[in-house]
Amino acid sequence: MRFPPIVALVISFSIGCQSGRATGGPRLPDGNAGQILGRAIEASGGWDRWSSLSDVAFVATITIFGPFGEVASESIGLQKAPLHGSPRVRFESLGLPEPVTLGFDGKNTWMLRDGAPVRDPGPMVFPRFNMVSSIFWFSLPFSLAEMPVTITDLGPQSFEGRTWQRLRVKLEEGAPEAPGDWFVIYFDSKTGRIDHLLGHITASFLRHELWVGRWLDFRDCDGLQKERRRQFYPADEEGNVIGEMVVDQLVEDVRFNNHFPAETFERPLVLQAENRT
Repeated sequence: MRFPPIVALVISFSIGCQSGRATGGPRLPDGNAGQILGRAIEASGGWDRWSSLSDVAFVATITIFGPFGEVASESIGLQKAPLHGSPRVRFESLGLPEPVTLGFDGKNTWMLRDGAPVRDPGPMVFPRFNMVSSIFWFSLPFSLAEMPVTITDLGPQSFEGRTWQRLRVKLEEGAPEAPGDWFVIYFDSKTGRIDHLLGHITASFLRHELWVGRWLDFRDCDGLQKERRRQFYPADEEGNVIGEMVVDQLVEDVRFNNHFPAETFERPLVLQAENRT
C-alpha cells in the first residue's frame, strides 16, 4: 500500500468535534447492546467525566511501515480538537525545520507552513482523513452514545482463553465525518474496555478497505482510561489479520479542557478572503 508524501507530516487514523460539552445522559441502544456499551463507558472513566470535557490536545507519534516491515516514515505532532459535535481539528508538526500546521474547520482543509498560509497545498484528502480519524478513535467508546448510529449485538466470541463482547456499529445519516461507515468493536469481557476493532475504512487512497485496530497500553488520563498506543493491520471479513502492521500510533501528554478559541480551527482569514473574491 502506497501513501502520499504528506504522510511524513500526519497519518493518524485520526475525529475532532465542535466545542462544548455533552448534555444529558448517554443515548444507549436497547437490550444487551446497551448494557455492553454502558459498561464500556463506565470502564473508560464514566459518562459524567466524559461530559465534563470540552476539548483535548495530545502529542501523537506516528510510524508508518512499508510492505517489507521497514519504517517508511515517522512523524510527531500536537493534535487539538473539541470533543463534541461536528469535526474540527488542528495538527501542529513538531521537530520540522519549517513547522507545518494542518487544519480542518468542519468543511475545508487548510495548511500553514512556517506560520504562513499555503494557498495551493495540493491534494488534501489524505491529511483530512487523518485529522478526522484520530479524534474519532480517541473519542471511543463515548461518542457512540452521542452520534446517530445503529448498534447491534453480535454476541460473544472466544479465542485462546479470551472472550470479547462484539458490537456492530453502523453510522447513519447525519453522523459526523468518520474514517469508515461501519465497525465491529470487540470489548474485553474482563475489563469492559475496547480491545480491538474491525473497520470498513472508506478512504479513496487506500487499496484495502478492511482494517483491524488494536487498542493497547491503557492508562489513566485525568479520569479517563485511554489507550496509549493503537496499531492497524489489513484484515479479512472475519476480522483476521492478513498482513503486517502498517500504522503504529503513540498518544502521549493528553490534556483536556484547554478552552481553545474557535479561530484555532478556522481557515486563516487571508484564505477566507481569497475564496470570496
